[in-house]
Amino acid sequence: MQFFAQNAHFAVSLIAALAAFSVFWLIFDAWLERRRRVEALKWAGFGLLAIGFLVSAATLEQRSLIPGVLVAQVANIAFALRIIGYILIAFGQILDPLQLRPTLDVPSEPAPMPVPDATPTPAPAIAKPKKARKHAGVWGAGASAVKLTLLPFLPFLVAGLYLRRATKGLERHLRPVAIAFVWIGLYELASDALALQATTNPLLYRFVAAYGPIWWFAQLSLLVGGLLLGRWVWQYLTKRLFSQLFIVLVTSTVLIFFISTVGFSFLLMRNIQTEALSELSTSSRVLNYAVASRQAEAAAQAEAAGQNPAVIVAVTARDRPALTAALGGYLADHQLSSLVITDASGQVLLRAEDPARWGDSLSGDSLVRRALIGEATKSVTVRSGVIAPSVALVAARPLRDAGGGVIGVVMAGRAVSNSFVDGIKAGTGLDSAVYGGDIRAATTLLASDGVTREVGVRETAAPVLKTVLKTGHDYSGTTQFQHRAYLAAYSPLKDADGNTVAMVLVARTQDQLLAVAGQTIQLTFLMAVLLLLVSILPIYLIARRLAGQMR
Repeated sequence: MQFFAQNAHFAVSLIAALAAFSVFWLIFDAWLERRRRVEALKWAGFGLLAIGFLVSAATLEQRSLIPGVLVAQVANIAFALRIIGYILIAFGQILDPLQLRPTLDVPSEPAPMPVPDATPTPAPAIAKPKKARKHAGVWGAGASAVKLTLLPFLPFLVAGLYLRRATKGLERHLRPVAIAFVWIGLYELASDALALQATTNPLLYRFVAAYGPIWWFAQLSLLVGGLLLGRWVWQYLTKRLFSQLFIVLVTSTVLIFFISTVGFSFLLMRNIQTEALSELSTSSRVLNYAVASRQAEAAAQAEAAGQNPAVIVAVTARDRPALTAALGGYLADHQLSSLVITDASGQVLLRAEDPARWGDSLSGDSLVRRALIGEATKSVTVRSGVIAPSVALVAARPLRDAGGGVIGVVMAGRAVSNSFVDGIKAGTGLDSAVYGGDIRAATTLLASDGVTREVGVRETAAPVLKTVLKTGHDYSGTTQFQHRAYLAAYSPLKDADGNTVAMVLVARTQDQLLAVAGQTIQLTFLMAVLLLLVSILPIYLIARRLAGQMR
C-alpha cells in the first residue's frame, strides 16, 4: 500500500510539474518577442513552480518510510520553490494592467455641441483611484491571510487574480487557469493538514494519517489541477510547430523516466521482500531448532532423574516420601515446568510441580505407553487455559532397575513461555510467537497499550491454517497484527505421533522493510529528477533542429 501510494504521488507530481513547465514555456516563448518585465515574473514563477513539483515528486512520506534529514531537506526545498513560484506569479498578475471591458453609453437624445472654451474632464482621472483601491484591497487581504498560513493561501490568491482577469477583464480564456489553481490550492491545504499527524486524537489521526483520506484527497486535487492546467496550455502550444515538438519530447522523456524509475523501485522492493521472507524462513527454522534444543534438554533431565539410584529404590518400594526427598529442588535447579514419575502400570507416584496430585493413571498417554515398552520419546503438548493455551516440550524416558527391567516412567517438561520468545527477539530482533493449535500462547507482540501481550488471540488467516496446521508445512508471506502489516514465517510443531498440534511464528513489520528500501528509493527519485532537469537543454536543441528541418 505504501509503496504504490508513494509511486502514485511521484506520478501526480510529475504531471503537475509537466503542466507548470508547459505554461512556463508558453509565457517564456511569448516573452522572447516583447521582453516585458511583467511577463518575466510570470514565466519565472511557473518555472520555479514546475521545479518545485518536480522536487516534490522525489519526496517520500517520512512519517511512514524513512524519517531522516534527507527527506526533510528535499521537502523544504520543494516548499520554498513553490512558495517563491506562487509569489512571482501573483506579482506578475498584480503588476500587469487589467484589460477592462469597453462600455458603450447610448444617449436618449443628441448631445449638445461642446463649447469651444470648455475644458473637458479627462476620464482616466476617475479610473486611477479605482485601480489603486483594487490593488490595495488585494494586498491588504493577502497580508492578513499570510499571517495565518503562507503556502495554502498563495494558490488561492493566484486563482483569485486569474479569475479577476477572466471576469472583470477581457481575458476570459484564463478562467480554466483560475479553476486549476483552486484545485492546486486544495492540494496545498490538504498537505498542510497532514502536519496534524502528531495528534493524540485517534479519530482525527485516521483522517490525517499517511496515505489516509486527506492524503489521497491531496493527490487527487493536484492531479485534477495539473490536468486542467495541462489541457488549457496544450491548445496554445499546438499553434507553433517548435513549441509542440518541444513539449511532446519533454512529455515523452518524463514518461520514460517515470516508467523506468517506478519499474526499478518495484523490482527493488520485490527483491528486498523476497530476501526478507527468505531470512524469516531461516529464522523460523532457527526457532524450530531452539524448540528442539529445549526438548533435548528436557530429555536429558528426564534421563538424569531416571538414573538416580535413590529414585530407582523409591519407585521400586513405592516410597513416595523418599521419592519426594530424592527429587526435592530438582524442578527449580534444572528450570523444568513439570516432572512426573509413574510406576510400571502408569500410575502417578509423584508430580514435582504439584506434590498433592498423585495416584491417577497416565496409562492412556502415548508418551507413557511408549516409555513403558522401553522407547525414549519426546513431544509437544498443548493444554487448554483460561486465557490462552499452554504449550510444553515434553520428554519421557523409561525408568529401569538394576536388571534393566522397566519399573516406571520419568517424564520431564519445559513450558514455552513469554521468556522463551523474548530470548528469540533479543537474539534476532524479530517478533515471535508460539501457538497452541491456532491460539497464541506466548508472544512478543503487544497490544495497542504497548504493555499487554497479545496472548489468547486466534489465528484466522486461511493460508496459514491450511498450510501449517492442516498440511504441516512452512508458510511465509504477509499478514496483519493489530492492523499493522507484517512479513511473517510460520513453522509447525508436531507431537510424538507426527500430528501438528502447535506452530511458531517469526515476523517483522513491513515498515522496517520500507525503511531499508526507503533510502534507495529516495535517491532513485532524486536521480530521476536531476536527469530530467539536465535533459531539458538537449531536448530543446533537438526540437529546434527538427522544427528547422520541417520548415
